[in-house]
Amino acid sequence: MPTLVLARIAFEGRHGATESERRTLRTFEVDIEIETPLDKAAASDELADTIDYREVAEIIVGLGTSETHHLLESLAGRMLDALGAKFPWAIFRVDLRKLAPPGCPGHPAYAAVRLTRPAGG
Repeated sequence: MPTLVLARIAFEGRHGATESERRTLRTFEVDIEIETPLDKAAASDELADTIDYREVAEIIVGLGTSETHHLLESLAGRMLDALGAKFPWAIFRVDLRKLAPPGCPGHPAYAAVRLTRPAGG
């Protein structure tokens, strides 16, 4: 199935397992893949016939900056729920990264979770 891709949607949020992490803003990034029919949009060249990636990014950034979560899994799940409610026919895969996770040995560039939501799921 055709796939729309948005890469490295960035926002600052207060997410983390510890209270000290949630007190300060941290940088997060999201990559999202959306499997959806694109034949109609390809033929019409009309935005109304596809998923507007600006709406997708607005949902991602809105949730990332307005809610607080202890776990990446929880935040990514909320993003998938919101996207699925708006676009129930599409399949979504989200990669959510916390950049420079604090207190992690070896100083990884990021910690991440990848979740997938099937159409209508």
